[in-house]
Amino acid sequence: MISQGGIPLPAQFRVEEEVMEFYDPRNGWKPIAQKTEVRYCPLTGRTSRLVPTVGFRVQPPDYRAVVEQTKAAGCPFCSEHVEQVTPKFPAKVCPSGRLRQGEAVLFPNLFPYGQHSSVIRLTDRHYVPLNEFTEEMLRDGFQLAIQYLHTLRRIDPGSTYLSVNWNYMPVAGASVVHPHIQALATPHPSNYQREMETAAKAFLKEHGIAYFDWLMEEERRLDQRWIAESDTIAWMHAFAPLGQIDVVGICKAVSDLAHVSDRLIVQLCRDLRVILSYLHDQGFGGLNLAWYLPVGSPPGMSAHVRIIARTNLGLIGTSEYNYLNALHQEPVCLKKPEETAGEMKKRFEADRS
Repeated sequence: MISQGGIPLPAQFRVEEEVMEFYDPRNGWKPIAQKTEVRYCPLTGRTSRLVPTVGFRVQPPDYRAVVEQTKAAGCPFCSEHVEQVTPKFPAKVCPSGRLRQGEAVLFPNLFPYGQHSSVIRLTDRHYVPLNEFTEEMLRDGFQLAIQYLHTLRRIDPGSTYLSVNWNYMPVAGASVVHPHIQALATPHPSNYQREMETAAKAFLKEHGIAYFDWLMEEERRLDQRWIAESDTIAWMHAFAPLGQIDVVGICKAVSDLAHVSDRLIVQLCRDLRVILSYLHDQGFGGLNLAWYLPVGSPPGMSAHVRIIARTNLGLIGTSEYNYLNALHQEPVCLKKPEETAGEMKKRFEADRS
């Protein structure tokens, strides 16, 4: 099967629909047929459930109290404390103990996730709403993270699984309000890294085309979940999302950390500013981000970013992470990816006009 652009179609955007019928007490006990979509990831076959909710809106969180409390308690990342209470690297990693660029400071994670685990404080500001992050804040932090990972490649070439990660605010797993990202290098892949590398290699062998190249071409052609692109990165919404919003950025012609250029970092941070502003305006109070950075150009792999919006739901602040996510490993999404992509696409067009 061939697409209009001549690209082979080795995968498909598979959807299975389930329907439950019941009598609705909200509408005079009239019968209703409620639909659920089960969407399959074109690469791995993993499924996500789409439960469309009419008029779905997120209630913006009020962080004023927690911001004031954490500032008064002596935030370890604020400028008056960061030099005294954050750890230092051994000289082989960083002779000065910490790395700095602008207001960004990189230091060891006091509670490391692996062999090489660092924290990058992004700014002097204790709290930054999503719509107030600047390109400079983000760029300084991400450039430090890449610099750190390059250092680790020299001193520990066995740590080949690299990523730059972000938990923004407690709803997304952040233990500190002060904006910070994290860099991780380990000899052991995460489940996601292992599964993606294995599936990408098999995809390339079977179909003769790299999955990420196919995905860019096909999403661009379909223009259903396509958001924006530049000469360095292409943005789209995941077909089978891992959260309420799941934005994927594919780094063009980047299959190794060595291929990451300053031009790519600058564009990434410019685009992140647009995405963060959109999430803020949609009422989301948190996010998780992971930038997966391959080493050694694994067959079929590409560096890529995933950003998932995080929130609590309803009047009692219900966690969106329920039994399906936790014990069935089945993400649930309440808004159609195509709708989100269309809204975000307009934001990018306005920003670039």
